[in-house]
Amino acid sequence: MSILRIRTFIGMLWVCIAVAAQLTFATTAGAAPARHIEINSTLLTEMSGITASAHHNNRYWAHNDSGDSPRLFAFNEQGQLLTELRVKGASAFDWEDMDSFSDASGSYLLLADIGDNMAFRPYTDVYLIAEPELLKSPVMEASVQRHFMLINEDGPRDAEALAVDSRERFVYLLSKRDPHPRLYRFSLDALAGQPVPLNYVGEIRSIPSIDKHQAQGAGRITRFSPTAMAFSPTGDAAIIVTLGKAYYFPRKQNQSWLHALNATPVVVNVKPLPQIEAGTFSLDGKRLLIGSEGVPAKMEILDRPAAK
Repeated sequence: MSILRIRTFIGMLWVCIAVAAQLTFATTAGAAPARHIEINSTLLTEMSGITASAHHNNRYWAHNDSGDSPRLFAFNEQGQLLTELRVKGASAFDWEDMDSFSDASGSYLLLADIGDNMAFRPYTDVYLIAEPELLKSPVMEASVQRHFMLINEDGPRDAEALAVDSRERFVYLLSKRDPHPRLYRFSLDALAGQPVPLNYVGEIRSIPSIDKHQAQGAGRITRFSPTAMAFSPTGDAAIIVTLGKAYYFPRKQNQSWLHALNATPVVVNVKPLPQIEAGTFSLDGKRLLIGSEGVPAKMEILDRPAAK
């Protein structure tokens, strides 16, 4: 090969490298890196559910898994524990998820005591409390305003995922140990003082994608078993959290949640965490917060995936 050809080849190689570098920069420059936060407290040791405050954009609520008393913890995106909120009138057999919502009457927190590893509970419980707007002391109290005693129409199910659609006035639950996760719902306006039937909506067969989804053994869990679920504040997206990743589902206008959750999701790759059990949207819907059990409580704050 002549010296001229060698020089030409080297020149073309440098051009290719430069173009590749520019393309790489173009696809990553718009995405802000995830922020890692930790809450180093002996109070929040098995974080199993989180939700954004309906009052403040930099405030969240969390609770522990089974074995704790009925209480919540407020914290911010800087990892500061703000207050402990003790819930009067609730039990805490196996709290697994929570959500927040607002309507014309105020702002509320829903607490999901829905864990049932052995599928033996005749009913599970969801509690509604008013969210305090001001955190006046390190320890506060709130009373249950509504107790939903839930009965599955097709028998006991273990579930760790709950999300509320305040526009529909329905609360959705997603089972964990079925061959395919089963989606249920009940009404926020269900008759008070009576057991509330959980209505079966359908199966979710989209995790990790429609093409790669597989049935899991009945009563077993895999890395794709749901451990949390949340709807965006405007109802245009959802996330389902599993032990290792989060999955983002855009939702079209007037589309049912069953159809939205059965589309192939955007995979949200989260920094390795000990055991991912919690996830939510920020109040403005622009960020995702994904959290893990363990001490300290570890969380990742990520930008919401861009719409395709």
